[in-house]
Amino acid sequence: MAILILFQVFGFHLEQNEWAQYHWSKITTIVVSDKVKDEIYCLAHSYNIRLVLKADISVFNLENNITMDMRMSFVAGLVEKYKLDGIYMLFSPKLKKGSKDYRDITRMVKITASYFHNKLPGRQISFNVPWTPNCKNERFFDFLPISPLVDLLFVESFNIHNDMHCVAKSVSSYQDVLTGLSDYIKLGIDSRKLVMGVPWYGYDYTCKHFPQDGACELNCSKPVKKSIPYKTIVKFLPKSLTGRMWNNDQSAPYVVYMRGKTYHQIWYDDPESISKKSTLLKRLKLGGIGVMKLNDVDHRRTSRATLHAEEMWNALCPP
Repeated sequence: MAILILFQVFGFHLEQNEWAQYHWSKITTIVVSDKVKDEIYCLAHSYNIRLVLKADISVFNLENNITMDMRMSFVAGLVEKYKLDGIYMLFSPKLKKGSKDYRDITRMVKITASYFHNKLPGRQISFNVPWTPNCKNERFFDFLPISPLVDLLFVESFNIHNDMHCVAKSVSSYQDVLTGLSDYIKLGIDSRKLVMGVPWYGYDYTCKHFPQDGACELNCSKPVKKSIPYKTIVKFLPKSLTGRMWNNDQSAPYVVYMRGKTYHQIWYDDPESISKKSTLLKRLKLGGIGVMKLNDVDHRRTSRATLHAEEMWNALCPP
């Protein structure tokens, strides 16, 4: 049986820079991809922050229990060697309901949880899930049986419109986030196990023509977009054609600019849109909120960067 942790503020630290200026007092767990610098380790633990290892379990061999044990031993060895406080499991390939892999994943999470509880008791075990359990062409896990095996389910409440082809949309629209989280709760999953992920980045879309009424039409057969961090977006806003615009339907900001003769539209999240989603923490009695990723906000000690960073951190846990 997994141990339920109190309210979480997750953060993903996947680069080795700007870490010293994080708002350490507001974080409970940081996900890392490998060994962290000694300075980060010491500072995080001085604030009682858990450092957990990101582990892509899609590479695990589910056919051979001996191989499975060896892989578990390897991962647990890394956690122990780096003196980390748990594991964050990620399975990225698409998964269809009822498939062999669908059944194997539940078994694999059970083996993983059992291994950690026996070999490394007290370590935090979390599992990554898509923005909704009602997935279409996505990762469909056996969510309800998995939930009691782990401490937390990190819900990717972003990249929601990845299956969109013709019109640019928000990375993480409020209504979709609410619907996705509510659907997990309707399955019977304890809401306190759910950590709502929010993006500190946006997407830059290439439009076919000037976006009328905020609608950026894309090349349906091959839409062009690229990820862009919040720290780049805020620097870019004053140079854009429109400045910051707001879409009420998606409760999200966007901006339009030109590159050469081509129109672009950037959809992103900022303090206002994140604060609105943060109200779901109390409304749905969630276990916490998580940031993808900490380095996407400028944490340098300039007056402008400090202001923007403060606003984004405060948006995670509004009064």
